[in-house]
Amino acid sequence: MKSLHTLLWLVLLFVITFTLILPPLCIRLPFSKFYYLYSNKDDISKKAELLNAERYKKSLAYFSSLHSKSSKQFYLDMKKSGHLDLVVAIITVKRKDGTLGYLTQSVAKMDRLLKEDRNFERKFMFICNVDQNLYGHEEARKLEKFIPVQYRFKNSTGVHHNSPHKVLYHLQKNFDTYQKETIDYMFCLEMAHSMNPDYVLLMEDDTLPLPMALDVVNTKLRWLTLFKSEPMKNFAFIKLYYPPKWQGFANEMRRILEVIAIGMVGGGCFLIFAIRKKILTQYLYFVFGAIYFIIFALLLDRQNVLELRRIASQLYSLNISPGCCTPAMFYPKWVIPNLLNYLADDNNKHHTDIAIYNFLTNKNLTAYQIEPNLFAHIGMYTSIHQNSRKDPQEFIFSMY
Repeated sequence: MKSLHTLLWLVLLFVITFTLILPPLCIRLPFSKFYYLYSNKDDISKKAELLNAERYKKSLAYFSSLHSKSSKQFYLDMKKSGHLDLVVAIITVKRKDGTLGYLTQSVAKMDRLLKEDRNFERKFMFICNVDQNLYGHEEARKLEKFIPVQYRFKNSTGVHHNSPHKVLYHLQKNFDTYQKETIDYMFCLEMAHSMNPDYVLLMEDDTLPLPMALDVVNTKLRWLTLFKSEPMKNFAFIKLYYPPKWQGFANEMRRILEVIAIGMVGGGCFLIFAIRKKILTQYLYFVFGAIYFIIFALLLDRQNVLELRRIASQLYSLNISPGCCTPAMFYPKWVIPNLLNYLADDNNKHHTDIAIYNFLTNKNLTAYQIEPNLFAHIGMYTSIHQNSRKDPQEFIFSMY
């Protein structure tokens, strides 16, 4: 009789959770299994555009609150003070729709983060303008009052006079879009490296740092230095963003094991309530708890489960880096010269992210990816395919 009562209680919990509690929760969560059942892509796109406009408005207000001369002087003084711990370069090109304000948002968020950060004592940031029209990128020109700007196509490229790639940087013709993208990336990376910092953070102009970004990076750097293994200590880079649409549960061994682990945790949690009961009852609680947690996680999907790791910087995971994507990359200085030489030879063959991944495999190097993402991507409309819209659910997020 008690076993029947227990079974009825568990079934009731199951029904209430997955019919009354979870669906209303999931319809508000991008990437959940219910999200597109109650919203269509056009409505989500409009919401993403409204969120973008709101962030842009806040970013303009942020710069209005700054004293332009002292804001820029903050970085110039850091550069003069001696050895730099970190250089942040924001690579940018003019977009067809200049009202999106991607660059303004990225610079505002990173500027605030760097000025409040205590992990990297001496840091420098600059906007890396790679637009072929020297004065056509109005958004970058407006920000030059507040932040140092470097130009790829300006005659006086300063430190690049002695660069082995300077001829490549000045070429403007006979390159397709992706080839130019790689050369732009090289230019900004070398410009940052020429300041001789310990680390370079190279980010694209449609990428926003989340508030804990530098805290988490610093935590992971300290963790890596604890290991004597050369691949772990001498990593090639840390990827700080990976597309959320590819972070869900999938038919891959690692992620299948994650689902099983979630089931074990769930079974253990439910087993607490049956610790003084009969073995059969304990078994029932454990199996039900495992199934309950697994179904819950699968309906939320992995992207939302990962959000629980944001509770503390120590909970973020460090995984082997996948091949795709370069919106936010954190490089130690030792790897940059070799990477630049490789990209110079490879720029006619592959997209930038694939070329960087090939560099890893050819040189037998190790690189990492942090989960959950430390940066958010706001570029629903890309600078390469002007009329192409990405999956809008990727751009419905909170800045915490």
